[in-house]
Formats: sequence, C-alpha cells, structure tokens
Amino acid sequence: MKLNKQILTVLAVLVVLGLLTALLFFLFPAAPRQAQPAEVVLSDRAQNAFASADITNASGHCTVSYKNGVFSCDALDGLPLSQAACELLAAQCTSLTATGPVPQPSGSGADDFGFTHPTAAVQVVFSDAGGIGIEIGARVAGTGQYYIRVDKSTSVYLVDGSAVSQLLTGVSGYLDLSLTPSGTDANTTPSRIDLLRGGTELHLQKLTSPETDAQGVTYRFVLDDTRRDYVDPDSYETYFGDLGTLAADGVVTMNPTDVDLEVYGLAEKDAPEILRYTMLGETITLRIGSKGSGFYYLYREGVPAIYRLPELSVTWDDATRYALMSRYLLAPDAADVREIDIETDGIVRRLVFEDTGSVTLDGTPLTAAVADSFYKLITSLRAEYELTDPVDNIAPAMTLTFIYRDRVRGAAAASPAPSAAPSAAAAGYRTDVVRFIPYGAKRCAIEINGSAAYVVRSAYVTRVLEAMDGLGSGQPVSAAW
Repeated sequence: MKLNKQILTVLAVLVVLGLLTALLFFLFPAAPRQAQPAEVVLSDRAQNAFASADITNASGHCTVSYKNGVFSCDALDGLPLSQAACELLAAQCTSLTATGPVPQPSGSGADDFGFTHPTAAVQVVFSDAGGIGIEIGARVAGTGQYYIRVDKSTSVYLVDGSAVSQLLTGVSGYLDLSLTPSGTDANTTPSRIDLLRGGTELHLQKLTSPETDAQGVTYRFVLDDTRRDYVDPDSYETYFGDLGTLAADGVVTMNPTDVDLEVYGLAEKDAPEILRYTMLGETITLRIGSKGSGFYYLYREGVPAIYRLPELSVTWDDATRYALMSRYLLAPDAADVREIDIETDGIVRRLVFEDTGSVTLDGTPLTAAVADSFYKLITSLRAEYELTDPVDNIAPAMTLTFIYRDRVRGAAAASPAPSAAPSAAAAGYRTDVVRFIPYGAKRCAIEINGSAAYVVRSAYVTRVLEAMDGLGSGQPVSAAW
C-alpha cells in the first residue's frame, strides 16, 4: 500500500510539470526562424565568353578587352598587364551572384541606394554580342557589402565587395606588379646580378656549372671583378635568393614626369641605387629611390610607372662584397694547381703537384694522405674580418704563391718544368700571391696580389709552418688552427 502511494505521487508531479510546460509554450511561443536572403544569379556565362568590360569608377575609366587569347587595356597600352587581374575581372563579369532583392525605400529608390552617382558602372560585352550593364551603388554602412543592380533594373541586390573587387579597382590594379621576366618563379636563378650603390659596385656572375672548392663547399656564383671570389651559397640566399619572385605591392603613379622622378628620388642624376639582373635571357633594371613608410619608391626602366616596393623585399640593402664572398679566400681544387711556394724568413719551400698525380715538397715525395691533409690546411685560410687600419710596410710573416695550371691570356706556349717555380710564374702561368703581414696582437693582415683587405689570426701562419716542418714523419696533419 505504501508503494502505491509513492507511485501516485510521482505521477502527479509529472502531470503538473507537463501542464506547466504546455502553458509556457502557449504564453511564450518560439521565435520564428528568419528567412535567409535568397541567392540570385546576375550573370552566368563561361569565363571565355568575356569580350570586354568598359569600367568607370572613382579611379577613372578604362576598357579591358580579350581577343585571340590576349588581354589588353586601353589605359595601359604598352605596359605589362597582370594576367591574374584580367582573368579575375573576366570571372567576376561572367559569373556574378548576389542576395536579395532589397526592399524598395519609400522615396525615389535610386538616390537611397547610391545609383545616381554609382561607385562603379561597368558595361560588359560577351563574345556572342550579348552583354550586361552592372552598377555598384553605395556601400552598406558597417559591412563589406554594396548595393548592385543590372541593366537599370528596379530590383536591387546586395553583393560582397570581394565578388566585384576588379570592378572597383583603379586602372593601376591591372598593371603587372611582378618585377621579373614572365615565366620566372622561386626556382629561377639569375645568370648575372649587378648592384650599384653610390660609388660601390657588386657584380655576381653565375658559373656555367657548380664548382666545389678544396673545403668541400659548392658554389654557383662568383664575384666577377678584379679578383674572382666565390659567393657563399648561404649569403647568396640571404641577399638575392628571392629575386625570382620579386614584386611590388602597388603603384604610386603612372607615366611619371621628370619632376615625379626627382620627387621620389628616382632621377638618374640623383644616383639612386641600381639593381640589374638577367633571368631567362631578359635583363631587368630597377632604380630604388627614396624610402616611404615601410616601402621604397621604385622605377623599372622601360615601364613608365613608379612602384612601391615593400621594405622587407629589399633583401640586398646591406649587401657588401665581404658579406657575400666565401670566407675561404684561396681554396682552389688541387687539380688546378701546379705549385705552391711557401716563403718565410727568405727561405722558399716548394709544394709541387706533378702531372702524374704525385705531390712533392722540395723534391721529396709525400704520401697521398699527407699531401691531402696539408693542402686542406693551406686552403683553410679564412677571412676573420675586414681591415680597418692601413697595413705597416714590414716584412711578411709568410708568403704563399699559388701557381695554377692555366696560363694568363697571351702567355707563351712553352711549359717549363714544375720544379722551376720562378720561371713558371714568369712564363705566364696564372698566380695568386698571398702575404701575411703582422697586424696587431695575434693577427695578420692578408694581402692578396698587392691588395690588403682582410685579417686572419696569426695562428694560421704558425700552424702551416709547424705542419710543413713535420711532413717528414709521414703522418697526416690536422687542419685545425
């Protein structure tokens, strides 16, 4: 009996809750679901049906046409067009959707939607002679949408600004912002780079094929000037690795006058920085002018426009010869060397690389392991830093003379014996003479062919001389110093 009362109590509670729920639903019905704006197709054509678009907007007027697979723009005649921008315009004109319609206001209508003075008016012609007139009205306050209508219809719709971006852009929006020849990409390597800044010049030449030095570093470029230095591969990537994708982020003015060039620091007489590079057989010359807020003004010769080049894109801004060159100053492949003369205190020791492949020091044969390790040590010469003070005219602590197998142009054809080092050099073989001149505490200035520009720790000289004296033991030497 007690159990039956508990069941009856539970049932009574459930009935009361059910009645209350029904009452609440009756008194406070659920809010009706708002109908989503309907999507309306304003233009539905294949993209290749686009023939032309006559565009008038706040930036001016231009006509973009497409014929025989080629885009053109009357306002940019002779200037490089952005293929991507033109293709996007064709896509937006042939495939255009909006939402609506928007309820008509109580007044005249056109004034309220901004069609009396439209943001953009575009007359599109299709290849079958059909067409469509598109008007972009006012922007809807607080949103990225615009009012839109076609062919002067009384029906007004809403369209997202991104769907009509090319109808709203100015003529400069169709200018190609790429600063490289067509067809280049991140993998395109220039065959030559020339950087002229003030009174200094840098000239980088791509090697016919990569070359590897005696330290095992592989190079693709050399600094092509009075002394042929390899360009360090990491330094190249830092300063010029992005040239294949270099692009401006906008246009300041088109068809600039001489006054415009002067204002932006781009006139030739102002000696702006010049970057010239050749890719895929085409040479691009850029003048880098004054600096704006986060960008540089830039003029590409042959293209009458002043661009904005993002500051972060100017990766070569602090490039110098020292920053670019390999720190290994003389590390030629041993196969290219005839002889190395090592002179100290008036005594010359001669390391000769015989045609047979053997190596001798003062006529005494060295084992391959000893010769290789000693050559590795000699070619480990690295520039520690650049000279800041003049070098004293004092006797060098050591002089290295590299005599190569190739002759300088116009040299005699006679081939003297490898052991006759002075006559070999005099006969016209290419040489490099390196003098190590004491320079401050534990340092030597490195003078190459009469020009002193770098400094090395004197430990290098000490290590070479000590190792040379110990070669008779037959044990390989260490390249550490």
